Amino acid sequence: MKKLHIIWDLDGTLIDSEKEVLEALVKSVRQVGLSEQKQKAPFRVGPTIDKILDAAFSSDVLTADKKSEIIRNFRNNYDSCGFNHTPPYEGIEEILADTRFVHHIVTNKPDLATGRILEKLGWKKYFASVVTPYTYMKSADDKRKTKIELFELCMAEYPNEKFIGIGDMETDALAALENNIPAIGVLWGTGTADELKLGCTKIVHNINELKQKLAEFSN
Repeated sequence: MKKLHIIWDLDGTLIDSEKEVLEALVKSVRQVGLSEQKQKAPFRVGPTIDKILDAAFSSDVLTADKKSEIIRNFRNNYDSCGFNHTPPYEGIEEILADTRFVHHIVTNKPDLATGRILEKLGWKKYFASVVTPYTYMKSADDKRKTKIELFELCMAEYPNEKFIGIGDMETDALAALENNIPAIGVLWGTGTADELKLGCTKIVHNINELKQKLAEFSN
Protein backbone atom coordinates (compact mmCIF):
# COMPACT_ATOMS: atom_id res chain seq x y z
CA MET A 1 0.00 0.00 0.00
CA LYS A 2 1.26 3.46 -0.89
CA LYS A 3 2.29 5.76 1.90
CA LEU A 4 0.54 9.08 2.38
CA HIS A 5 2.76 12.05 1.50
CA ILE A 6 2.25 15.06 3.78
CA ILE A 7 3.23 18.59 2.74
CA TRP A 8 3.71 20.52 5.96
CA ASP A 9 3.86 24.25 6.46
CA LEU A 10 6.60 25.13 8.95
CA ASP A 11 5.82 28.29 10.96
CA GLY A 12 2.67 28.01 13.02
CA THR A 13 2.18 24.36 12.06
CA LEU A 14 5.28 22.42 13.06
CA ILE A 15 7.03 25.09 15.11
CA ASP A 16 6.04 28.13 17.16
CA SER A 17 8.37 30.75 15.68
CA GLU A 18 6.28 33.82 16.49
CA LYS A 19 8.37 35.15 19.40
CA GLU A 20 11.67 35.25 17.53
CA VAL A 21 10.16 36.44 14.26
CA LEU A 22 8.48 39.35 16.04
CA GLU A 23 11.62 40.24 17.99
CA ALA A 24 13.68 40.37 14.79
CA LEU A 25 10.97 42.30 12.94
CA VAL A 26 10.54 44.96 15.64
CA LYS A 27 14.31 45.41 15.83
CA SER A 28 14.53 45.72 12.03
CA VAL A 29 11.77 48.33 11.89
CA ARG A 30 13.39 50.43 14.62
CA GLN A 31 16.70 50.31 12.77
CA VAL A 32 15.19 52.38 9.94
CA GLY A 33 13.66 54.91 12.32
CA LEU A 34 10.10 53.60 12.42
CA SER A 35 8.21 52.61 15.56
CA GLU A 36 5.17 50.56 16.48
CA GLN A 37 3.25 53.81 16.96
CA LYS A 38 3.34 54.32 13.20
CA GLN A 39 1.58 51.00 12.52
CA LYS A 40 -2.00 50.83 11.30
CA ALA A 41 -2.23 47.18 12.42
CA PRO A 42 -0.12 44.84 14.58
CA PHE A 43 2.35 42.47 12.97
CA ARG A 44 0.85 39.12 12.08
CA VAL A 45 3.34 36.29 11.64
CA GLY A 46 2.65 33.82 8.85
CA PRO A 47 2.84 35.62 5.50
CA THR A 48 6.12 36.65 3.88
CA ILE A 49 7.87 39.62 5.50
CA ASP A 50 6.93 42.03 2.71
CA LYS A 51 3.26 41.16 3.16
CA ILE A 52 3.51 41.47 6.95
CA LEU A 53 4.93 44.97 6.51
CA ASP A 54 2.33 45.98 3.93
CA ALA A 55 -0.45 44.96 6.30
CA ALA A 56 1.10 46.79 9.27
CA PHE A 57 2.04 50.14 7.71
CA SER A 58 0.36 52.56 5.33
CA SER A 59 2.19 53.29 2.07
CA ASP A 60 2.97 56.89 3.08
CA VAL A 61 4.84 55.60 6.16
CA LEU A 62 6.48 52.55 4.60
CA THR A 63 8.33 53.79 1.53
CA ALA A 64 9.80 51.29 -0.93
CA ASP A 65 13.33 52.09 0.25
CA LYS A 66 12.45 51.65 3.93
CA LYS A 67 10.65 48.41 3.16
CA SER A 68 13.68 46.99 1.34
CA GLU A 69 15.97 48.05 4.18
CA ILE A 70 13.72 46.49 6.82
CA ILE A 71 13.65 43.20 4.91
CA ARG A 72 17.46 43.19 4.64
CA ASN A 73 17.77 43.97 8.34
CA PHE A 74 15.28 41.27 9.22
CA ARG A 75 17.19 38.62 7.29
CA ASN A 76 20.38 39.53 9.18
CA ASN A 77 18.68 39.81 12.58
CA TYR A 78 16.60 36.67 12.28
CA ASP A 79 19.18 34.44 10.62
CA SER A 80 21.72 35.28 13.31
CA CYS A 81 19.45 34.54 16.27
CA GLY A 82 19.90 31.30 18.16
CA PHE A 83 16.36 29.98 17.59
CA ASN A 84 16.28 29.21 21.30
CA HIS A 85 12.66 30.36 21.56
CA THR A 86 11.30 28.44 18.57
CA PRO A 87 9.92 25.20 20.01
CA PRO A 88 8.08 22.46 18.13
CA TYR A 89 4.41 22.10 18.94
CA GLU A 90 3.85 19.35 21.47
CA GLY A 91 3.15 15.98 19.88
CA ILE A 92 4.25 16.95 16.36
CA GLU A 93 7.45 14.91 16.42
CA GLU A 94 5.48 11.74 17.11
CA ILE A 95 3.69 12.23 13.79
CA LEU A 96 6.94 13.04 11.97
CA ALA A 97 8.47 9.81 13.26
CA ASP A 98 5.50 7.76 12.00
CA THR A 99 6.84 5.76 9.06
CA ARG A 100 3.37 5.33 7.56
CA PHE A 101 3.86 8.82 6.15
CA VAL A 102 6.37 10.54 3.87
CA HIS A 103 6.98 14.07 5.07
CA HIS A 104 7.78 17.24 3.12
CA ILE A 105 8.03 20.91 4.09
CA VAL A 106 6.92 23.77 1.86
CA THR A 107 7.64 27.06 3.62
CA ASN A 108 8.00 30.78 2.92
CA LYS A 109 10.99 30.83 5.29
CA PRO A 110 14.35 31.10 3.49
CA ASP A 111 16.83 28.25 3.32
CA LEU A 112 19.32 29.35 5.99
CA ALA A 113 16.84 29.81 8.83
CA THR A 114 14.87 26.71 7.81
CA GLY A 115 17.99 24.57 7.77
CA ARG A 116 19.27 25.89 11.10
CA ILE A 117 15.94 25.25 12.82
CA LEU A 118 15.64 21.70 11.46
CA GLU A 119 19.25 21.02 12.47
CA LYS A 120 18.67 22.37 15.98
CA LEU A 121 15.58 20.21 16.42
CA GLY A 122 17.24 17.11 14.92
CA TRP A 123 14.47 16.91 12.33
CA LYS A 124 16.31 16.71 9.01
CA LYS A 125 16.03 12.93 9.08
CA TYR A 126 12.24 13.11 8.92
CA PHE A 127 11.80 14.94 5.61
CA ALA A 128 12.02 13.59 2.08
CA SER A 129 12.18 17.18 0.81
CA VAL A 130 12.31 20.73 2.17
CA VAL A 131 11.09 23.36 -0.28
CA THR A 132 11.55 27.11 0.18
CA PRO A 133 10.91 30.05 -2.18
CA TYR A 134 14.53 29.73 -3.29
CA THR A 135 14.68 25.99 -3.92
CA TYR A 136 13.88 26.19 -7.62
CA MET A 137 15.55 29.53 -8.36
CA LYS A 138 18.33 29.15 -10.93
CA SER A 139 19.69 32.67 -10.45
CA ALA A 140 19.27 35.63 -8.12
CA ASP A 141 17.19 37.34 -10.82
CA ASP A 142 14.56 34.59 -10.89
CA LYS A 143 11.17 35.43 -9.43
CA ARG A 144 10.40 33.63 -6.18
CA LYS A 145 7.66 31.07 -6.60
CA THR A 146 4.34 31.11 -4.78
CA LYS A 147 3.23 28.38 -2.42
CA ILE A 148 0.88 27.09 -5.10
CA GLU A 149 3.82 26.69 -7.48
CA LEU A 150 6.03 25.18 -4.77
CA PHE A 151 3.38 22.57 -3.95
CA GLU A 152 3.17 21.65 -7.61
CA LEU A 153 6.94 21.29 -7.95
CA CYS A 154 7.22 19.28 -4.75
CA MET A 155 4.49 16.88 -5.87
CA ALA A 156 6.02 16.52 -9.35
CA GLU A 157 9.01 14.78 -7.77
CA TYR A 158 6.69 11.98 -6.61
CA PRO A 159 4.24 11.28 -9.46
CA ASN A 160 1.16 9.14 -8.81
CA GLU A 161 1.55 9.39 -5.04
CA LYS A 162 -1.19 10.38 -2.59
CA PHE A 163 -0.66 13.82 -1.04
CA ILE A 164 -2.26 15.97 1.64
CA GLY A 165 -1.37 19.47 2.82
CA ILE A 166 -1.29 20.65 6.44
CA GLY A 167 -0.98 24.28 7.49
CA ASP A 168 -2.27 27.10 9.65
CA MET A 169 -2.79 29.78 7.01
CA GLU A 170 -5.24 30.39 4.19
CA THR A 171 -2.34 30.35 1.72
CA ASP A 172 -1.49 26.77 2.77
CA ALA A 173 -5.07 25.67 2.19
CA LEU A 174 -5.27 27.40 -1.19
CA ALA A 175 -1.97 25.87 -2.31
CA ALA A 176 -3.40 22.41 -1.62
CA LEU A 177 -6.75 23.27 -3.20
CA GLU A 178 -5.14 24.59 -6.39
CA ASN A 179 -3.12 21.38 -6.67
CA ASN A 180 -6.20 19.19 -6.19
CA ILE A 181 -5.16 17.62 -2.91
CA PRO A 182 -6.99 17.70 0.44
CA ALA A 183 -5.91 20.14 3.13
CA ILE A 184 -6.06 19.99 6.90
CA GLY A 185 -6.07 23.34 8.69
CA VAL A 186 -4.61 23.55 12.18
CA LEU A 187 -5.83 26.13 14.69
CA TRP A 188 -2.76 26.35 16.94
CA GLY A 189 -1.00 28.76 14.55
CA THR A 190 -1.94 32.17 13.15
CA GLY A 191 -4.91 31.39 10.93
CA THR A 192 -8.53 31.43 12.04
CA ALA A 193 -11.26 28.91 11.33
CA ASP A 194 -13.02 31.42 9.06
CA GLU A 195 -9.87 31.86 6.97
CA LEU A 196 -9.18 28.15 6.72
CA LYS A 197 -12.66 26.79 6.10
CA LEU A 198 -12.89 27.80 2.44
CA GLY A 199 -9.85 25.77 1.39
CA CYS A 200 -9.59 23.01 3.97
CA THR A 201 -11.13 19.57 3.87
CA LYS A 202 -10.84 19.34 7.65
CA ILE A 203 -9.92 21.72 10.47
CA VAL A 204 -8.38 20.44 13.71
CA HIS A 205 -7.94 22.06 17.11
CA ASN A 206 -5.23 19.84 18.59
CA ILE A 207 -2.69 17.11 17.84
CA ASN A 208 -5.00 14.26 18.78
CA GLU A 209 -7.58 15.45 16.25
CA LEU A 210 -4.83 15.71 13.64
CA LYS A 211 -3.71 12.14 14.31
CA GLN A 212 -7.29 10.93 13.85
CA LYS A 213 -7.71 12.75 10.55
CA LEU A 214 -4.40 11.46 9.21
CA ALA A 215 -5.43 7.93 10.10
CA GLU A 216 -8.61 8.44 8.06
CA PHE A 217 -6.76 9.83 5.05
CA SER A 218 -4.11 7.09 5.12
CA ASN A 219 -6.63 4.25 4.91
